[in-house]
Amino acid sequence: MKDLVALMRTRREREPWERNLVVLWVAQLIAMIGMSACIPFLPLFVRDLGVPAHEAAMWSGIITAAPFVFSSLLTPVWGALGDRYGQKTMVMRAILGLGIAMTLMGFAPNIWWLLGLRIFQGAASGFIAASNAFVSTQTPLEKTGVALGTIQTSISAGNIIGPLIGGVISDMIGFRSVFFFVGAMCLSSLYIIWKHLTEQQRSEQRTTTRVRGNIALVMQSQQLRVLLVMILLSQIALVLPSPIFPYYLEELGAPRTLLSTLSGVVVSIVGLTTIISAPWWGKRGDRQGFRSTLFAAGSIICGGMLLQSIVPSYGWLIPLRACIGLASGAMLPMMYSELTRNAPAGSTGGIMGLASSSALIGNLVGPLVCSMIASSIELEWIFVTSSLVMASVVWSSRTVTWSRPSSHRHT
Repeated sequence: MKDLVALMRTRREREPWERNLVVLWVAQLIAMIGMSACIPFLPLFVRDLGVPAHEAAMWSGIITAAPFVFSSLLTPVWGALGDRYGQKTMVMRAILGLGIAMTLMGFAPNIWWLLGLRIFQGAASGFIAASNAFVSTQTPLEKTGVALGTIQTSISAGNIIGPLIGGVISDMIGFRSVFFFVGAMCLSSLYIIWKHLTEQQRSEQRTTTRVRGNIALVMQSQQLRVLLVMILLSQIALVLPSPIFPYYLEELGAPRTLLSTLSGVVVSIVGLTTIISAPWWGKRGDRQGFRSTLFAAGSIICGGMLLQSIVPSYGWLIPLRACIGLASGAMLPMMYSELTRNAPAGSTGGIMGLASSSALIGNLVGPLVCSMIASSIELEWIFVTSSLVMASVVWSSRTVTWSRPSSHRHT
């Protein structure tokens, strides 16, 4: 948090990249509050739309994964277009698409309408990917780790506040009201971005590289290839349990009348501890290197996921989720920072688009794997699977020689 506080100086004292970081942090916080507000009750909303109880876990996984089908395909396209036409345009497009999709979900009459709107959300949105690309291209290379760690705290803060608000609203006045709340949050974020975000033109921008060219660049670099695989696997591990938390809490004895609120608490605690840890991990990575930092964080997540499978009651999930959040602050920011160090000049946005696509595919695969496991065996094995997948990420980080923290982007 000290890095974020340091940015809160008078406008005249800040450099352009710092001013943009503050604006984007506020806008992304508002957007993430809205986007994460539906997380606690989405599995319960599935049942409310008439899905039979014995199919609810399967449909929850499908609905959770649905936005990432088209998003994983289109994010590299948006990243390449951002390199050509400006990253601010992509940020505004993404938040507008998210707001439209989430507002329309409030009118969904059945599960098929909800599925279609979730797919549209994925195709039209990609806000986090666009904001990460903006930060990567607008920040001095030696500050990238800290900047990406700082912007991660806005995601984490939104993931704290949003589920708590969404859980309380859905328990008090119904599920659909939350979707309209999300639309209002997205509109506020769009105004802030349009009014206050300023894109600094750089000679390395406005490249003519297209998606196929970016893929070719990745295939030529072992570091970039391994990083994309690591991003994919880490996201699978982190999101794999998300569709079943209300059901797992219910199984562990949580009061049924408070399932949405308790699910919000369990989700939010990860965001709270990520806020505390993300800038620290970014500094540690910039000083001590990628490999040792990721090994330490990944090992903590492995242990925390495994322990969730053997907890005796739902109260034990909170401290375990807090530990996972402390370690999660290192994962994507560190990988994105290392991508920036290894990306050729002028292709940063496109490479970041491919990285975001890998994360989105992970967000797609994780819930689907969760659905398959939940429909056939006990829910505890979902956490065991998640731990094993994260262990493969830790192992992958040891197989490549990474750039030193002081290295500069090649031209």
